[in-house]
Amino acid sequence: MTNPFQILKTEGELNDVVRNAFISAYGNRGLEAVDAVRENRIKKYRDYFVVVGNTGEYYLEGSFCSCDAFLYGKKCWHTLAVKIAMELGMYETYDLWYYKNGVDEDEPEYE
Repeated sequence: MTNPFQILKTEGELNDVVRNAFISAYGNRGLEAVDAVRENRIKKYRDYFVVVGNTGEYYLEGSFCSCDAFLYGKKCWHTLAVKIAMELGMYETYDLWYYKNGVDEDEPEYE
């Protein structure tokens, strides 16, 4: 089996060949990850990546994800989505610190 990231590098875009390679290698995790990237649900803040998931937003730092699956020792699709997005540069960039519940307008901005 060919590594889907090799196929991604060869294709250079998130097309159906790449989508099928990720689904073949990762099953539903691959499907969810590719769809999240295609739907522009990956955000890069100053301190974290954030993936808009099916039930909320999850922050990722390195190989850590804040979702329940990851916290219970299972592999999640959010980390896979960030890797795909990083490879293609397909994420929204925010020159802000990430705040889960929004920005407190009374707080001074941290630089």
